[in-house]
Amino acid sequence: MSELSSNKPNRARWCELIDLHLLGTISKADAIDLEAILASSRDAREDYRQRCNVDAALRQEAAGQAMPTRVTAPKPARWLTWRPLTAAAAGIVFGMFCTSVVFGFVVQRGFERKTPLAVFQPSFEDAQMLLAKGFPDGSAHWGGDEARVVMAENGIQAKEGKFMLRLEASPKGSPRIVYQVLNLTSLPSGSGGEMREIEITASFASADAESAMRFIIRAFAASEAREHLDAAWFDHRDEAIASATRGLDVMPGSKGWQTMGLKIQVPRAARSLVLFFGVRTPDKTLPKAAHYLDDVQVSLIEQQPLP
Repeated sequence: MSELSSNKPNRARWCELIDLHLLGTISKADAIDLEAILASSRDAREDYRQRCNVDAALRQEAAGQAMPTRVTAPKPARWLTWRPLTAAAAGIVFGMFCTSVVFGFVVQRGFERKTPLAVFQPSFEDAQMLLAKGFPDGSAHWGGDEARVVMAENGIQAKEGKFMLRLEASPKGSPRIVYQVLNLTSLPSGSGGEMREIEITASFASADAESAMRFIIRAFAASEAREHLDAAWFDHRDEAIASATRGLDVMPGSKGWQTMGLKIQVPRAARSLVLFFGVRTPDKTLPKAAHYLDDVQVSLIEQQPLP
């Protein structure tokens, strides 16, 4: 709870806590921190309201439904129900936020030009590719939990090419995660503005189509060069200069590949982009099955004016 020792909570910290809450992966200690921050900071409450709206809208979009004119905040993570909220938090967090409104509007932006960025083995076509254990250092490319490149198995064919990355089943039902760090120093200079928009997409599949699961993509923009990022940095990822998270909930009975993506606004000062791909099975009592990742793509998006 170190973030609460200051009179002014750290915005990067509360944004990460809100993202964890929306993904359903927040711990009890972090939930207590989030509750206290929301009770004490108007800016944090506004961020919470906006992220709840975006999360609910994305869920509607993923379900193939039209954008609603009114959405509600997601059900609180179970950690937040373990002890009574203070009167301020109860009235502000779950009163105001659960009645928040999204208004749709159209902006004429021209068209988008996508420039693919170099991703190491985006479709895992090197069958001998080694995966570093844990967060990859400057000499590694992919790193993370136990995983390996495989051909078609368990009724799953590669999304692209002949190979895909298998994330081994977790014996305790905890999330499985793999990482890659991209070097942003060679990006084209572009024109105007202090921010660049980057899109990350990936495809996920599971050997167990009868279980609910959540696929996750996270991105962190760092001011440090790629070779200076290591596991110690990742322990302080809330200090990243920008971050974005997207989760896709897949219901039981969903078969085949699920493709998802997110966009992140990256400051020009960023020298590295840390990509995080994971899968989580909410019901830890179900049999554990392997999950698969393939066709990872990263693109720089530039808005072009209409002719």
